[in-house]
Amino acid sequence: MARASATDVEAHVMRNGEGGTVPSYNVQLMTDTTHGFVVNVEATTDAIDYRQLQSSLDRCEATLGCLPKQLIADGDYTNHAAVRAAAKSGVDFYGSWQDSWKPRESDAQGRCGTFIGSAFPYDAKNDVYLCPAGQQLAHKAVLDRGHGVRTHVYKAPRAACASCVYRTQCASKKPTPRWRRSITRIEESAESNAFKAKMQREEAQNIYHQRSQIAEFPHAWIKERCGLRQFRCRGQEKTAMEARWACLSYNIIRLFSIRRKIANATVAAA
Repeated sequence: MARASATDVEAHVMRNGEGGTVPSYNVQLMTDTTHGFVVNVEATTDAIDYRQLQSSLDRCEATLGCLPKQLIADGDYTNHAAVRAAAKSGVDFYGSWQDSWKPRESDAQGRCGTFIGSAFPYDAKNDVYLCPAGQQLAHKAVLDRGHGVRTHVYKAPRAACASCVYRTQCASKKPTPRWRRSITRIEESAESNAFKAKMQREEAQNIYHQRSQIAEFPHAWIKERCGLRQFRCRGQEKTAMEARWACLSYNIIRLFSIRRKIANATVAAA
């Protein structure tokens, strides 16, 4: 069932910090690392930050006339689409990757130990997996997930699974008579592999650790000092304007702070 606000038809229902769902806008800020100014702000109707990096880069280029040389974002923005978008734009991107397929002690079917798919040995030469019973899982299909990501599907012989002594440990909770074990292998894009390799380096981690102090402070200041926890206007255009005025106020205060520090340093030097 579709849900809409009775007072703002353009707002989308989103989850708030208290765990409830209310008509909201998702405000996106871009802050420069040199001075801490908010350089771009937008009120979007997309509740998920996952899809916001490309549009943020587009707005930055439209507003400033150029793209940033370097970009830092948290795990909500870091994904295959974001990494490819940054690489395509020539932006040096740093973020916190959140793999959804990391090895686990058990899977959704209750399998554990050597019966988890990630524990199956992979024979790259023959492109097959080996199950605990010694049977080969052959390559059967390739699924295109988009953004350079492909899922390779491997399946064991149906006859072998039907008579396997490990069937109860390896099968799903309610296997059908024709059930056979299948597992998947994720093939990522060259951009994603390069990004993950880069983020393993200490230098990259040090750059990423700047994010919270630079990006979170404007949000906190606008909420506490401006009191902007709930929009007073209605409609996406008006709420975006209200967010811009709040960011302009923040930038002015930030400018005064920088000028005061420069003046104090000049006096001390004299």
